[in-house]
Amino acid sequence: MRLTCLYAVLGFVFLVSPANADHHNGYQELSDILIKVYESNPTLMAAREELKETKELYPQARAGWLPSVTGETSIYASDIDNSNFGGADGATTKDLSLSVDQPIWRGGRTFAETKRAKELIHAGEAVLREAEQDIFLETVTVYMNVLRDKELQELRRQNEGILMRELRAAWERMDIGDITDTDVQQAKARLSRAKSEHIEAKKESEISHAEFEQVTGIKPPDKLMVPYMKLGIPPTLGEMFTMAENRNAALSIAKFEQSASEHNADAVFRELLPQVSAFASFNQQYDPQPGIVEDSRNQTVGLRASIALYQGGATRSRHREARHTAKRRAYEIQETRRRVKQEVISNWRSYEAAKAQTETRKEEIEAAEKALKGVREEARIGQRTVLDILDADQEVIDAKISLSKARRNETVAMFALAASLGLLDTGLLQSVSR
Repeated sequence: MRLTCLYAVLGFVFLVSPANADHHNGYQELSDILIKVYESNPTLMAAREELKETKELYPQARAGWLPSVTGETSIYASDIDNSNFGGADGATTKDLSLSVDQPIWRGGRTFAETKRAKELIHAGEAVLREAEQDIFLETVTVYMNVLRDKELQELRRQNEGILMRELRAAWERMDIGDITDTDVQQAKARLSRAKSEHIEAKKESEISHAEFEQVTGIKPPDKLMVPYMKLGIPPTLGEMFTMAENRNAALSIAKFEQSASEHNADAVFRELLPQVSAFASFNQQYDPQPGIVEDSRNQTVGLRASIALYQGGATRSRHREARHTAKRRAYEIQETRRRVKQEVISNWRSYEAAKAQTETRKEEIEAAEKALKGVREEARIGQRTVLDILDADQEVIDAKISLSKARRNETVAMFALAASLGLLDTGLLQSVSR
């Protein structure tokens, strides 16, 4: 059901997205990667199996309301010497029996156990949701790392080509006596550094590719695009705190586990209360001992009541232990709430800062490109040196690299904020556009 919803939401988004046209030109969107991860990630598959295990707690607890039925059959032979009954010398007895035990009142223990099971199942669902969000965030991170490092590698390659042309131009100018060998050596030094940076960028890109494959189980596609997803993030911190209180997976886990602890303490206490059950049995024997009659039949129906008077204090100790556990869980809720609040603030500030950096980097690129153009014009009339041109080239490439990093940081920060708000799940990936 969850996978169907994921396909429906992401499929609809994919159809209406303007980036859909680029998909057929070799681009692969983040939504496609997320679907593949959702289907095949071993961590998520293990988490789903863990939830199935947890769901079995409910039928186990509900069994306290249901009867237990036992059937038994046996056959045995015996010889009797000097019996008090004339002609009773033993027989081969065939025994059939059926017994039913129906709990009527277990001190309310079954009610507490079923409530505990339900709370633990809700906690298990929150655990799965947290695992999904963690994997989705990790996928987005490695996706953006690959995209960033591919861009950086390309920028380093372009920079190497630009500096190669600058070096050739410097040689030509030195040949006509326009500049000195010092200028040529400066150009050569910049080119050597560019080559080294290109090698480093290629290494970082290969590392990002390996990390992507480790997380997603697939190789990175040849063409990636910067994803822009509308995740429904509230505009104010106050609204974010309210949303996190209701949706954050870690906080939900803490709340459900604390409630389950309360019900567990209640269930242990109710072991001390009276227990009432009904029972019935039927027994049929053929050739019963001592072998006088051919068969016999016995039917029993009754009620049974019991109360725990003393078990060495073990039950009361378990009850106190369960109460302490419930209190500890309550403190853990407070701790988790503070941590979630801090995460929301930190992720929000990181997202705002990353967005601002993206805009300023764009402005920086525009200004640096205009400055480079002016420096080249001034160098033609002898007002600028080769070093000035090299510095201006470096400023442009540095600004583009900074923009690529800022875009990566903005996207990752946005998804990290969505995860802390409980929004990064299969139902709220609303739209993807390039």
